[in-house]
Amino acid sequence: MLPIKTTITFIVFCSLFFAPPSVSASNDLLKMLYLKEKKKKEKDEGINLSGEFGVLAANGNTNTTTFKAALRSEHETTHWSNNYGGEITYKQNEVENDIIVSAQRLLLNAQLDYKLPAKNKRLFVYAEYEDDRFNGFRYQSALATGWSAHAWKEENSQLRYSIGPGYSYSEREVVDAENHKSYDILKEVIVRASLDYRFSFNKNAKFRQFLSTEAGQESNRSRSETSISANLVETLAMKLSFVMSYNDGTLQQNEDLSTETSISLVYQFF
Repeated sequence: MLPIKTTITFIVFCSLFFAPPSVSASNDLLKMLYLKEKKKKEKDEGINLSGEFGVLAANGNTNTTTFKAALRSEHETTHWSNNYGGEITYKQNEVENDIIVSAQRLLLNAQLDYKLPAKNKRLFVYAEYEDDRFNGFRYQSALATGWSAHAWKEENSQLRYSIGPGYSYSEREVVDAENHKSYDILKEVIVRASLDYRFSFNKNAKFRQFLSTEAGQESNRSRSETSISANLVETLAMKLSFVMSYNDGTLQQNEDLSTETSISLVYQFF
């Protein structure tokens, strides 16, 4: 007579080996559904961070250095959908051994969307700080809150919008007849609105159009960024972008509209 331990092992082996096909198929189906749900959850809830870097240096008849860097992050949780961004632009020219800075700009912004029970409906809070040496302001800042939603959200395209009241606080330059510079405080209630359209040609090529405006009684600020990016490798992409910025609140003779065209590399950290 076989020992009890050997008998139990033999019975378990037979039950597994001769299990009906339906049981095995059910296990495979459950495993497939579990992995699918796990993958969907990881996609819906997570954080990604990308860095953008571009530099242009020209020597000879023209000595010019242009530098642009940016960090952008999107964070998805069960109840929140957040976007964070930071951008630096710098440009200098060398003329007869003199360094002339022609662009120097810092932009920081963040938008936090709280997800409502209704699908793709949210409440948002937005904050922004901009320090541009050549736009007629010492700095500009804004805080807004309101309604955010997706007009549609599909596998390869989506359109997201937000609108709500806010408040802006800025210091704009004032230059008197003797060329003395001072700063005037500008505080006002604004209305902020934005549109964010994204389209994926395929998994390696993407298009984005972003529009935003902050309208007040004394000043209006708008920004448009059109970009196309294409993956070079899995985590590295090349990005072509065209930016238009409109700002009519300055007291000086600055141009209200400025444009920027750039080619840069984007690295996806995670």
